[in-house]
Amino acid sequence: MDKLNKRRLIKWLAIASVLSLIVVFVLPPLVFTAYDYVKGDADWDPTPKSVNGITVFEPHYSDHPGHYTFGEKISIASKIDVLALFTGTRISEDKTVFAVEPLAFPKASPIGEPAPDFELETTDGASVRLSDKHGKIGVFMFVAMTCPPARMQVDLWTVLNKKYDKQAVEMFFVYSVEQHAGERGYREFKTTTTYEQKMDHARMMSELTDVPIAVDGIDEIVLATYGMTPNAAFVVNEEGVLVFKSQWADVRKIERVIDLLLEEKTLSLEPVVDTSPLTL
Repeated sequence: MDKLNKRRLIKWLAIASVLSLIVVFVLPPLVFTAYDYVKGDADWDPTPKSVNGITVFEPHYSDHPGHYTFGEKISIASKIDVLALFTGTRISEDKTVFAVEPLAFPKASPIGEPAPDFELETTDGASVRLSDKHGKIGVFMFVAMTCPPARMQVDLWTVLNKKYDKQAVEMFFVYSVEQHAGERGYREFKTTTTYEQKMDHARMMSELTDVPIAVDGIDEIVLATYGMTPNAAFVVNEEGVLVFKSQWADVRKIERVIDLLLEEKTLSLEPVVDTSPLTL
């Protein structure tokens, strides 16, 4: 083979290699994101409703993170192995969550019912017990270092946490399953197989936020109780009743619910003024 043909061969091999990299690493996230973005966010009506005299809100169910911008979705998709997600060859060993989440989340922990209680250790050695939040609004979200949507919410929740008086609203995270351990954005992380490993990962996340982080057991009982959705969010009222839940945590919806609950409480505490005319 002469030098000219060798150069041509090398050139085409280089082009083929670049195209292969684009097909494997760039195209799937772009296609996945574009399709997801076109679908948009699932409808949600923020109007408060009354169930047995309790103010509740319509839950938000969605099979995709519709509330994120296109750029944010690109960021999420770029950190996971999209092809593995759809072909069933996911690197992570824990596939249970993906199989049961769509059915489990709507049925688990129904709105208008007492929120299932739990007590978990926090990264600073204290503990979080949901029933101890009675008398204030309790808000929590499931997170993990290898869950890109949850990671994207951490900074937003950190800001929101500063907005409210801790005597009125208490927010915290529940560290759960490593959703995308070993995938392209999280090569350094492994699926946790012991509680100590999970606690170590949770402590890493605690360096990113001042929102308290409680750690679910290695058996993921709390996650299972609340519907096997590793980036879901929940709001519990002062009486310990679950009043809102969102399959994909969205800080804007959470803030709307909290503000409406606080507004309702303020109105209920205002003195009633009798404006009827005096009868002499």
